[in-house]
Amino acid sequence: MIERYVSPSELKRLLSALLVVVIFLALLAVFAFLVLPGVRNANAPAADMIRGPGGETGWLDPTDYPAEQGRTVPPIDPATVMQPSAEMLARGQALFAQDCASCHGPKGDGDGPAGKGLKPPPRRFTQPDSWVNGPRIENIFRTLNEGIKGSSMVSYSYLTKRDRMALVHYVRSLGSFDHGAEDPKALAEISELFAHAGEVIPNRIPVPRAMDKLQAEYQAPAAVPVGQDPALQAAIADPARAARTLAGMPGWAASDAALARGIAYGAPGNGFEPAVALYTGDQWQALRNALIRNIKEVAR
Repeated sequence: MIERYVSPSELKRLLSALLVVVIFLALLAVFAFLVLPGVRNANAPAADMIRGPGGETGWLDPTDYPAEQGRTVPPIDPATVMQPSAEMLARGQALFAQDCASCHGPKGDGDGPAGKGLKPPPRRFTQPDSWVNGPRIENIFRTLNEGIKGSSMVSYSYLTKRDRMALVHYVRSLGSFDHGAEDPKALAEISELFAHAGEVIPNRIPVPRAMDKLQAEYQAPAAVPVGQDPALQAAIADPARAARTLAGMPGWAASDAALARGIAYGAPGNGFEPAVALYTGDQWQALRNALIRNIKEVAR
């Protein structure tokens, strides 16, 4: 039938075009179902590189840890912490995975996902060069105590001294290079710290619970009483919000300048009219006096 409408040569050309389209669609399907997922998986970070801060609790939210009652840790025998025993290394490894690997990498190569873009980059514990405080025991212990200014390395003083020393030993174990001879005097000082000084561990509650308690205890300040005062009527757009703004500005009543600094450029979001940004010195004085006077009247 089709021969009635097209010539054999035209039919051959149409079939060739159809074959090209079919081959193209087949290649597109192969790319979509086989090649593309492989490329996506190849570019994805390794699974063991992306770990949430698991801690010891197993909670999905690392801030929602169980409450812990404060306690006093007695002095520790230095002999149990100053050497890299199997127990200390195991504890250090757990702490490293929990608190350090996200920046320094799981093996201490400075390639953790959270360290991307940090300046300076995270320390490579496997290499001997460029340690700010040095790689000796006393140097790393000092870094954990104080952090490093000008970097993202913060103080880990919230850990117990024993845990900090466990981290010291594990960090040193990540590098096979010579860490240098220890300073006997510095080691003696650290040993004395363990032997003669206990620690007071404060009470700890999870962040969500602390936020709930703060919210429950919060009492919003009473709205600013505008009344018939022309200075307040002209300056205040939202009395309740203005009261919250003033409550968050300790010392606003001390001077006209203090009041102006606190509210001039936050209006109207802070409850005051935008026009206050153009107030003269006399107007700021009138506004401050009116606020002090009306707030005192309400407090009586």
